[in-house]
Amino acid sequence: MNWSALVLEGERYAPRMTVLHGKLAKGGNYVAEGPDTSKSTWLLFSPATPDEAGSLARFLGIFSSHGVNLNHIESRSSARRPGYEFMVECEHGSGDFGAALEDLKQIAGYLNVISRDYKDNLSTVPWFPRRIRDLDRFANQILSYGAELDSDHPGFTDAVYRARRKYFADIAFNYKHGQPLPHVDYTKDEINTWGIVFRKLTELYPTHACKEHNHVFPLLIENCGYREDNIPQLEDVSNFLKDCTGFTLRPVAGLLSSRDFLAGLAFRVFHSTQYIRHHSRPLYTPEPDVCHELLGHAPLFADPAFAQFSQEIGLASLGAPDDYIEKLATVRIASIPLTLDCNLMT
Repeated sequence: MNWSALVLEGERYAPRMTVLHGKLAKGGNYVAEGPDTSKSTWLLFSPATPDEAGSLARFLGIFSSHGVNLNHIESRSSARRPGYEFMVECEHGSGDFGAALEDLKQIAGYLNVISRDYKDNLSTVPWFPRRIRDLDRFANQILSYGAELDSDHPGFTDAVYRARRKYFADIAFNYKHGQPLPHVDYTKDEINTWGIVFRKLTELYPTHACKEHNHVFPLLIENCGYREDNIPQLEDVSNFLKDCTGFTLRPVAGLLSSRDFLAGLAFRVFHSTQYIRHHSRPLYTPEPDVCHELLGHAPLFADPAFAQFSQEIGLASLGAPDDYIEKLATVRIASIPLTLDCNLMT
């Protein structure tokens, strides 16, 4: 399948989804369970005989007889065989989905299953975003941290720091594609921590960072407010990157899976945290933070060659099996020109 064409044509062919967003659970740290199209399963199938009359009614009858609710139905010309195909979104948890799937296999010319719940079904294609707004569907599914900290985290016993982390997590959880990137008023302690990291890294950049990074960094100082006494806003950096290469930033509460992170790159989107490491250890962080993102990663996304490379890796990840995702993530990390890791001490 031509993944580049799939993404570029996504706005034309992707289904229009009705997204029912979960609400923040009490405390604001997690998204409460509820109707959620990120858990939906998509089916792509065609009649056994091209242009078979009444085939849609037969297919819909199968879903109805097994009590499976459909959130979306779409027909379109098939890229796989002569004739047309159908794409439907099945509501998570409704009816006997397994029985409906077996009945569909008996009368369909071909059948593809696209789902995030694919681990026990080797024939299922892992769900992947088909247009940029689909990134909203997994952006809150972080692997670690966010507002919750491990006991060995430098800020674990600091109530003020934990409250700030909750604030940043809530910002990311509530963000949706197309909204202005949230503006953050950083505290004095946060700006001081940034300043320590900024001073140290700018000392090291001339001799330790790659030439692409060193070319871009003065432009970030000039255009995005990169200073020792100022933490840049994601909106300013995102607008700058968009003008350079089309890349944009979006806030995230913590660490994403490799699959979800790479899927963002397919749309030239870099998921960036906004919180900052604990002030007690300014030259160390156990997780990505705003220093790591804006001083380590963001500059290279202004380089056209690196931006193109990153998108190609992202495109290759869409719908790929888990072992391919691991390999692609490894290739990306191993192929990145040296910037500087923002952990300068252990």
